[in-house]
Amino acid sequence: MSPAAIYGRDAELEQLRQLVSLRHSFLLHGPAGVGKTLLLKQLAVEVPEMLYCDESSSSQLVFRRLAARLFATKNRHVLQACGTSGLNAIKQKSAVSIRGIVTEALREANHWIVLDHLKSPSQSFAAALKDVCSWTTTPLIAVARSAHMEDVGFLLPMFPDRSDKYALRNFDSDTAREFAARTAQEVHLSAANRDEAIQKIVHYSKGNPGAIVAMLHMAASPKYVTGQHVKLSPLYIDFRLSWGATHA
Repeated sequence: MSPAAIYGRDAELEQLRQLVSLRHSFLLHGPAGVGKTLLLKQLAVEVPEMLYCDESSSSQLVFRRLAARLFATKNRHVLQACGTSGLNAIKQKSAVSIRGIVTEALREANHWIVLDHLKSPSQSFAAALKDVCSWTTTPLIAVARSAHMEDVGFLLPMFPDRSDKYALRNFDSDTAREFAARTAQEVHLSAANRDEAIQKIVHYSKGNPGAIVAMLHMAASPKYVTGQHVKLSPLYIDFRLSWGATHA
């Protein structure tokens, strides 16, 4: 993945690079589909010290993912703990044991912890993570759909100041139209009402890039085309139902 592949996000990517350079924990938040994961994966390519967890639903899962990432970097503590069993040893060890191994591994390396797709972490989850970050001076990037308790959970106190939170927002109207037109070409949308479809999709999406891509893929499907015209009302209804089911 290259920065050029992240349309319209040069300024945001540079701001995230600057935040990372400070080695200070922060919360990255924004609606589903806005591109948080895309930007983080680019940063992870640029900053190999990042330990990226794509699923952060529980502390046990997070520490096992961190152990696996550290194993991949050939961290000596993790290698010694795993022995000849390799990654299978991580699955067999208790949650407490894995947490201890990860803590010792982080003490001797300048890593970042990145928790994507947070789902309102519990108090015990937050306490364990806060302790490990504090003991090892490891900064944390937490990723959620909002900066509210309902999404960040008990990790929220780790980001008390406004400067600790970075909001990734939907595209402005001009960028959204340009992005939609470019995406329409990529999905080979050639309907007679193509321009109207793009205009409506930008409006329906409120500038959300993920929503724009999803609707344009639908618009290019024969299911939503009659007589070379995109059926916009059925497309929008079906999109809202599918998007709500997976991004609620």
